[in-house]
Amino acid sequence: MKKLTPKEEEILSLFWEKGPMFVKELKELYSDQKLHYNTLSTMVRAMEEKGFIEHEKFGNTYRYFAAVTKEEYSKGTLGNVVKKYFNNSYKSVVSLLVEEENLSLEDLRKLISEIENSKNK
Repeated sequence: MKKLTPKEEEILSLFWEKGPMFVKELKELYSDQKLHYNTLSTMVRAMEEKGFIEHEKFGNTYRYFAAVTKEEYSKGTLGNVVKKYFNNSYKSVVSLLVEEENLSLEDLRKLISEIENSKNK
C-alpha cells in the first residue's frame, strides 16, 4: 500500500466521515484554514492516483469518495509499520507492547484465547 501524507490522511478521514464530496464541499470543511481550492483538488487527484480515492462524473465536475475503508487502510498501515520497524515480525510488536506494559499479560492471554477460538471454528 502506498503512503499518504498526514494531510492526505486527514482528507481521507473526512471522506470516511462525510461520504462522497465535491472538492468545493471539501474546501468548505477547511474554511478556517488558508487552503486554496486548487491545492485541495491537486491533493485529491494525487490520492486518486495512489488508489485511495475514486470519482464519479457529474456534468463538468467530479464527486470523490474513499476507495478504501478505514479498516483496509489501518491494516495496510500496520503492515507497513511492522515491516519497516519490526523486520516484518508481529511477534516483535507484541513483545514490545508487553514490555512497555501497553498490553498486560491478562490482555495477552485473552488475545491468545480469542485467536485459538477463531481458528477452531
